[in-house]
Amino acid sequence: MDDRWYHSRRQFLRAMAASGALAASDLAWWEAPLLSPRRAWGAAPVRFQFSVPEPKRTALVESLAQRFNQSQKDFEVKVEFVPQAQARQKLIAALASGNPPDCCQVWDNWVGEFEGMGVVEDLTARVKDWKHYGDTLPIAWQTVTVKGRILSFPWVVTNDAVYWRVDRAREYGVKPPKDDWTWDDFLALTRAFTKPENNQYGFGMRGQGTWAVLYATEFMYANGAQVLKDGKVAINSREAVEALDWYLALIRKHKVVPPSVPTDGWRQIVEGFGRGITNTYIHNSGSCEEQKGFVGPQNFATVPLPVGPAKKRASFYFSETLTAFKNAKNREGAWRFMTWLMDDEPNFMYSRTLGLLPARKSIADRPEFAKDPNLAGFVSSFPFSIVSPYLAYAGWGGKLDSEGVPLFQQAMVGRLAAKDCLDRFAEVLAKNMA
Repeated sequence: MDDRWYHSRRQFLRAMAASGALAASDLAWWEAPLLSPRRAWGAAPVRFQFSVPEPKRTALVESLAQRFNQSQKDFEVKVEFVPQAQARQKLIAALASGNPPDCCQVWDNWVGEFEGMGVVEDLTARVKDWKHYGDTLPIAWQTVTVKGRILSFPWVVTNDAVYWRVDRAREYGVKPPKDDWTWDDFLALTRAFTKPENNQYGFGMRGQGTWAVLYATEFMYANGAQVLKDGKVAINSREAVEALDWYLALIRKHKVVPPSVPTDGWRQIVEGFGRGITNTYIHNSGSCEEQKGFVGPQNFATVPLPVGPAKKRASFYFSETLTAFKNAKNREGAWRFMTWLMDDEPNFMYSRTLGLLPARKSIADRPEFAKDPNLAGFVSSFPFSIVSPYLAYAGWGGKLDSEGVPLFQQAMVGRLAAKDCLDRFAEVLAKNMA
């Protein structure tokens, strides 16, 4: 890696600071690893795969890797960036060929699937001796525990809430949502926010990726539905069908969503809100910092998901994990890097830069998280946040993407009724409970 890389990285970081994509006051931290590049010719390489390579995250992860490399002489992390849509399949192929990365960033709903393949490193004994074990939220450990074994570090945790445009509500005279709002309030807000003649829509619904299923399921829980009941798949219950019918009516009947919904993934819903095409969307806190740059912190807020007819609601907890593999070539280097990323400064900077919630209690209690008004919807959702029910079985991890999402997309475009969609989805889950 020659000096031209360091110069181009510094230019890129300065451009990001000038545009507001990162705080100008933080520029020195981001640039620090580049000022005295380390050349550790004898260090053992550590391959780290990262699967959300958008510019800000890429710059952040590269800065963190450089800081780790400068902190010791034994190991040198080399980051392999893979598009999120390809990451799971690329990992499966690498694992099958016996050439996995030493460690990687993956979503916790993948961990059970990889455990079922017998390829994940069991970290239980080492983690329980780790210095920050007791400082990590118990629910975060739940997201990465399979069959009583801890298989990953919960790097950061997320739950879901609703983003809404404060400035548009003021412009249109719309009543702002409150923490105890209902489905009726949600529909009224999204209808008031919909101005097709201005290419503006009330709700940025997601139709692509795992979370297309998860967001719909959260509405089902608000109507009293469950994924599992008495050990059996119950996602096609009457309560679930009624809730999905209501959710799909946002597209078919009320038309408060953009026409692109069936193929909109996380980038589309985040950027659609940032460009002013949509005025609400559901997501975790990971896009909070982006929206501060897109629309300004004063122009948006977050609020919990609305209360459903069953007087209930649920926000699903997930963790972004650091996972290592049995057949990795540098397992000790992977452990050193993963534990370093969980230390105070690296964990704080990763969480704060991306607007994510730290898995470590002492960091989550800092005012940058606990008192940030743009994070209020997520903090208010803690009392009814639960570990995703789709983590119950290892075999469900990949099936949500490969079979669940296409079923929900067909329902969104009117090719499947809500009941047919959920009946078929229930069959997929039931077949993969082993």
